[in-house]
Amino acid sequence: MKRPRVGLALSGGAARCIGHIGVLEALESEGIAIDLVAGTSGGAMVAALYAMGVPVRQLKEMAFRLSWRGMVQPVFTKQGLISSKNLLRFITRRIGSVDFKDLKIPLAVVASDLKSGEKVVIRDGSVAQAVTASCSLPVIFSPVVIQGKVLVDGGMSSNLPVLTLIENLGATWTIAVDVNDKELARTKLNNLFQIGIHTVSLIGRKNSAVEKKYADATINVDASGISLLDLKKGHLMIRRGFAAAEKQIPYIKKSLSDRSVP
Repeated sequence: MKRPRVGLALSGGAARCIGHIGVLEALESEGIAIDLVAGTSGGAMVAALYAMGVPVRQLKEMAFRLSWRGMVQPVFTKQGLISSKNLLRFITRRIGSVDFKDLKIPLAVVASDLKSGEKVVIRDGSVAQAVTASCSLPVIFSPVVIQGKVLVDGGMSSNLPVLTLIENLGATWTIAVDVNDKELARTKLNNLFQIGIHTVSLIGRKNSAVEKKYADATINVDASGISLLDLKKGHLMIRRGFAAAEKQIPYIKKSLSDRSVP
């Protein structure tokens, strides 16, 4: 039987992106193979590690050791409160010097062109640099320049990259994973970092709703009670990610079976 090329889109969502790991664990446990993966912002980080072949168990261990202090140590620049080079070092320590062509699963990372606001899909070169661009909140982090384009957080243009799977990777059946379902209506806005991440989240919520319409299956991970900055609730987000995926497993299996041909 020939089955569809299954693509997985992982949304941005800062600390909530740890929930993607629970989704991956559930899909793997049910034998649902992923052929292609695309990610935005924190989702790009998880997508890159998964595309490298990092086991889910190891992803969990990495998630539980995360701290904002390691990512956002101030190094002031004219273009942002924190130099993106600091973020690049943090990401490189986890991803290494891997090139897109060396990945086990084809990957697309989504960033945004600061000048035009348009989506930029990165599929070659340094994976760590691409993920850094996708995670670079405007004003908070300085932009990342790749191939002459000035890039910032992908959530500004495509927080849930379903269309990227279809148009850039050739997916014929897609799963969208949104880790911001039932998100907090009220978010603390006590500093520029909180304001920046909340602003991108608001924009991302709107463009995610548009792209969900193109997904064959959607896994909405409950984010109620978990702020965008709450890394301490990683265990809870993983459990919620697993539970949300499990609910969709019967439909995913049936739909993939119906779409498979001899």
